Amino acid sequence: MPTAFLYIRVSTDEQAIKGFSQRSQEDRLMKYCLSNNIEVLEVIFEDYSAKTFNRPAWTLLLSTIKKHKALRPNLILFTKWDRFSRNAGDAYYMIAQLQSFRIYPQAIDQELDLSIPENKIILAVYLATSEAENDRRSLNVKQGIHKAKQEGRWITHPPMGYSYRLFANGQKYIGPKEPEATFVRNAFSLIAQGEQPTCSVFRQMKSEGLKCSNSHFWRMLRNPAYCGKVIVPAFENEKEYWAEGIHEPLIPEVLFLKVQQVLNTRGQKTTTNNNSNEKLILRGFFYCPNCNKRLTGSASKGKTRLYYYYHCVSPCGFRIRADKVHQLFNEQLVMLHADKPYLDLYKDILKHTRRDIFIEQSIIQKTISQSIERLIERILKAKELLLQGEIESDDFLLIKKDCEKRISMMGIELQNAAKKHEIHIKNQYELVLQLSQLSKLMEKSSLPDKRKLLKLILSNNPILTADMWIGNIVNQSVLSVYNLKATTDIKHNADSQKSINTDDAYAAGIIARVAEIENKKGHKTTKTSARNLLSFLLEFARFATANL
Repeated sequence: MPTAFLYIRVSTDEQAIKGFSQRSQEDRLMKYCLSNNIEVLEVIFEDYSAKTFNRPAWTLLLSTIKKHKALRPNLILFTKWDRFSRNAGDAYYMIAQLQSFRIYPQAIDQELDLSIPENKIILAVYLATSEAENDRRSLNVKQGIHKAKQEGRWITHPPMGYSYRLFANGQKYIGPKEPEATFVRNAFSLIAQGEQPTCSVFRQMKSEGLKCSNSHFWRMLRNPAYCGKVIVPAFENEKEYWAEGIHEPLIPEVLFLKVQQVLNTRGQKTTTNNNSNEKLILRGFFYCPNCNKRLTGSASKGKTRLYYYYHCVSPCGFRIRADKVHQLFNEQLVMLHADKPYLDLYKDILKHTRRDIFIEQSIIQKTISQSIERLIERILKAKELLLQGEIESDDFLLIKKDCEKRISMMGIELQNAAKKHEIHIKNQYELVLQLSQLSKLMEKSSLPDKRKLLKLILSNNPILTADMWIGNIVNQSVLSVYNLKATTDIKHNADSQKSINTDDAYAAGIIARVAEIENKKGHKTTKTSARNLLSFLLEFARFATANL
């Protein structure tokens, strides 16, 4: 009597509805074996996809066949070939492997004698049809997901700070969930300020009640869903892009982009500088007064301590104490006071470069105010339903308590936003003063920032002399802003035009104002020199803002 293993596989509710339920398959297979006088050795149930043969029950079956020769059946029976596999390539390989053990797979509803060559054509049709059906279903799902994302719908697990809601038509969407939404807003605001490391902000949020892991927190900061966007991945011939989501953003887009900029900047590697660099801050900027070669610097061991010198590498022998040079250079910086017309111009440039901060703060305050108004409306609506008898008093009290708690939290957040706005206005005044306080700005800056500032104000090849005059070592833009005159020729790239990272129309207006200021002084100015001066003021504004 021939023996058989019965293989029963089902993977979805849809298959069960179509008649592929495990009970239905087992009943038909048992009747087939009874009518054909086949002994059933074992019944194997599988609840897994047929895309591959990497299935738990099938893997165990195959292992049993390989290890125990005495337990091998003559047949492995299933209802249809799509119960066996939905991948033609894998199916042919598995059939050959089973036949090597003298075991023959067979579908009782699609019987085929595989010893007949022509039947292999029919088998190919059965297998290819199942595989094509599976591929079509997979493609339809992918297209549906892609279409939903294009429409701005969130289709996966809602991100922290959101929960699923239902529209009147029954369609799902995500809406803010408190108190997590407030934690998210606060986290983005703190990161954007750039005053605390990200790990410090995470610990602060955890101490206030945020429940998430460190890795989850980092993913949250990179998720554009919080500014109302949905990522639409690359699909077919389309590139990845952000679609406008139908959900309510927790933060403005400008704040999200600011946070990305802060995170990207923190990821950059910076070189560490030792104490000798602090003692030789001007090294690499100045040139020898004797041979015009670039000066270097080094320490010389004295009786009690090290003494630092700037010196030439050529045989000319030029050498000067670094501390004396620094003292003289600082005395020259203290003397610098920006010319009033340029001070007024710098105020306007600062407002232009910092306008995104003020816009961001305004949007945050507006968003919070609107959220508070919606909560108040919810309380009023609940009160109206209570009076109409549609909800119980206990339900009303729960709604009121929840809304009042959220209003209180948002009120504190609104106060903090207002305070930040006041701080930015105060900072604006301090930033204007820094244009005439280069020595103080230099003193409080870090070593890399000191070198950035030096690169910004010095000419291309300043000569280091014992009687240093600031007008002989700075570039042409600094001469104009501080109304200085050079007693020697300053070599600078007069014909080079620096790039300006700002609006072209705005730049044209400022360049015209620079030309007007210089004409009133009786100085001739070219469009290139005026553009370079604007570039200097813009770069100085960004530098001063970053170091505030």
